[in-house]
Amino acid sequence: MVGWIGLFTNLVLLILKGFVGIIAGSQALVADAMYSAKDVVSSILVIIGLKVSNQPLDREHPYGHGKIEFILSMVISVVFLVVTAFLFVHAIQILMNGDEHKAPHMIALWTALISVSVNVVMYYYTRCVSIEVNSPMVRTLSHHHYADATSSVAVAIGIIGAHYLGMPWIDTMVALFEIVHLMYLGGDVFKESYKGLMDRSAPEAVREKIDSVVRKVDGVRDVDELRTRLVGQEIWVDLIIQVDPGLTVEQATEISDGVIERLSARVPHIGSVQVKFTSHEIEHIDHSLEHGQPPLADNA
Repeated sequence: MVGWIGLFTNLVLLILKGFVGIIAGSQALVADAMYSAKDVVSSILVIIGLKVSNQPLDREHPYGHGKIEFILSMVISVVFLVVTAFLFVHAIQILMNGDEHKAPHMIALWTALISVSVNVVMYYYTRCVSIEVNSPMVRTLSHHHYADATSSVAVAIGIIGAHYLGMPWIDTMVALFEIVHLMYLGGDVFKESYKGLMDRSAPEAVREKIDSVVRKVDGVRDVDELRTRLVGQEIWVDLIIQVDPGLTVEQATEISDGVIERLSARVPHIGSVQVKFTSHEIEHIDHSLEHGQPPLADNA
């Protein structure tokens, strides 16, 4: 649903800002339309990404399909880095040609203010959804709506400056600022996508919470090892816990079950949990659970 709402909203803003920017002679508003174009693509990829990443595990994808979101985020970043590079050169050319500087029509100001209002609403909406589903794509879309609102504010200030301060060139300066900001956003999304594809660990606060929850489970003497990684919307966890050496394997297995149940209940967005239990007298023994499903064959 969030993808379709974002797609419709940003498509309307793209057409509105692009059309008004051209007829009103505002370079800044045309550049601002690129923010909406970026979000149109982002919304389409959110729809695709959420559909693919939510598919169940299978033999060919035993670790799920979550990384599709990181791949699609990287596609967005590369495309817009290329597009904004061309826009940057065009804005520099206009800025250097003083004959092309004209104060935009005031209709561009009202369009910019409408864009600010819509993007603020969409920012809070997509931010709430991203927290709920823990999706990198939706989180990226939320950041982009915030950037769009900021950009439209800059456009409004530029138009006011062009009309009331006698500085028609400021509209082109705002356009240049927006393009540089778009390039920064593209680079930031590329970096985050790269980290996700390289199996980045969960944030430190999440790892600390996991460690705290596990240690409170009855029968867990210590946490020997804790590893996490982000797989799309989910957090996958590998644990080695220490249990009393006098316990039987069945008793230790019950403790592992308790760890899995407690983590699933207390830590949001837990995907796969693999627990190995050990003591001073027995070697590591695997006990895993993939989001309520039986362990995969190669983990048995």
